[in-house]
Amino acid sequence: MVTLSAPSAAAEVVDVTVVPGLSGGPTTPYGAGCTYLVMARTSTPTEPGVSIVDLNLASTFFPEELIWDNANPYYVPPVVLGHAFSLWTPTAPGEHALMGYQTSVGGPIETVTVNPGTPIGPGCIVAP
Repeated sequence: MVTLSAPSAAAEVVDVTVVPGLSGGPTTPYGAGCTYLVMARTSTPTEPGVSIVDLNLASTFFPEELIWDNANPYYVPPVVLGHAFSLWTPTAPGEHALMGYQTSVGGPIETVTVNPGTPIGPGCIVAP
């Protein structure tokens, strides 16, 4: 007798958060050229990996881009206790839509406004 079972469903990315860090500005805490932590939270604590992208394509992500370019073109940040992390540096002012996903269906999007910025040590001065 053969028993068939449906494969278990993949977990989903349920939330994306951009941490403003030590930035300061009158209206927005995000500055172009400055680096911020992006967290994607999954519905289960362990997953093989989660992709985090800027739909505007005006940014860089570390370590993804370093690893993609030099070692593994299929690298995605690992999930640790239900969270995947990446360092995001917007390269242009404007509205940025950051999405965390595991499948081609996509995932939640966090939209942030980025003003011109000047990195200073661990922080950033954001222009109005």
